[in-house]
Order: sequence, then structure tokens, then C-alpha cells
Amino acid sequence: MILTEEHEAIRLTTAKFIDSEINPYADKWEADGIFPAHELFKKMGDLGLLGICKPIEYGGMGLDYSYQIVFSEELGRIATGGVSMGIGVQTDMATPALARFGSDELRKEFLVPAITGEAVFSIAVSEP
Repeated sequence: MILTEEHEAIRLTTAKFIDSEINPYADKWEADGIFPAHELFKKMGDLGLLGICKPIEYGGMGLDYSYQIVFSEELGRIATGGVSMGIGVQTDMATPALARFGSDELRKEFLVPAITGEAVFSIAVSEP
């Protein structure tokens, strides 16, 4: 994969966000048993980080998945696994099917707030 300046810009933006908004607080969050997802996701949404490969018409960047890979690589620098997993659930598990197969109405109602960080998504899994 050939990385462009745009890939590196996403990497740098993500790294700066992690270094300023996550890692300085990770130990305290772990000790307190919290994850301020609503606050973090709003800030990430403001930077465009929650919609890297989501459609432009719903607030995403419309980039291909190689840019999401660069973003995901940077998530590995987060000092606590729960936070990186929560971000990954939002960007790579709970919203891709909605972005690809959702009706226009559903995308407006649910995808837009997921991309802006106004909504925090999750998934539910059950095993027998």
C-alpha cells in the first residue's frame, strides 16, 4: 500500500488526539472504571475521525478503507484497550452496514450522529 500525504495527515491527527485527549487520562479512567465515550467521540467527530470511509453526503470523508487502516494502526497507541475497542466498535463494527445498506432515512437518523460523535453506538452479542 502506498501512503499519501492525506494518509499521513490522518495518522498525525489521530496521534495528536490520542496524545492530548486519551493517554494522559487513561490510567485514571481505568482506576475509576469509566470511559467518557460521549465526550471523546464528540471531539473525534469534530476532527472527522469517526467517518473516514463513510459517505460524504452523511458527513463522512468518503475515503477508501486504506485510510481507516492508518487510523486503526494509531489506535494501537492508546494506553488502555477498552478505549481503542470502543472507538473500533463505533467506526468498524456498528456503522459500516448502516453506511452501506441503510436507507437514506436511517442514515440521516443514525449514521450522521455516529459520524459527528453525537451518538455512541454499540453492538450486542450473545453466545449459546
